[in-house]
Amino acid sequence: MGLQGNLRDFEITDVLQLIHMGQKDGVLKIKTEDDEGAVYFEGGLVTHAETRETEGEKAIQVILTWTEGEFIFETNVKSEKRTIELPIQNVILEAARQIDEWKRMEKVIPSVDVVVDFVEDPDVGNIELLPEEWRVLTSVDGNKSISEIADSLKMKEFDVARILYGLVSSGLIKVCGEKKKKKEKEEKKEEKEPPRKGGFFRRR
Repeated sequence: MGLQGNLRDFEITDVLQLIHMGQKDGVLKIKTEDDEGAVYFEGGLVTHAETRETEGEKAIQVILTWTEGEFIFETNVKSEKRTIELPIQNVILEAARQIDEWKRMEKVIPSVDVVVDFVEDPDVGNIELLPEEWRVLTSVDGNKSISEIADSLKMKEFDVARILYGLVSSGLIKVCGEKKKKKEKEEKKEEKEPPRKGGFFRRR
């Protein structure tokens, strides 16, 4: 299947559907200005997806938001990882649902890099929480970001963000601001470091 093009001309969902209908094995590679992604197919079913920082359903969710970039489908390429085993329609519908919910939540929680903490003297009554909500709530410490909480609990970032969105809306916790990523901190540190004696060296 000689499939390649630009996302300005083709919707990413249409490209995924086309590969699904062709029932092919291979990988759809997408490259944008800021990221790269890959979606693997076996018999037209999605088996794995990844971007530079995510994989699985989270990667599909990210890829479905891309509207610019180039793509190419390479046949007979398989991935050893199997993070998704759903029909493409289910994958797209679930990702679309999460994207819509993210848009609603981002007014309160702009990203998974924000830190949340308890509100002092919250003006709330008795709140009944589910076990999963308690797990998330007890991980709130005013230091960990949503992403870090999700990692520590082995939960999806979306599920943690959804629970925290409800807790913020109830007035029990608050958003304290965004936490700098480790990579960004290291880059800034490198910029501040003076050149070493004997010449300029760039750390790899």
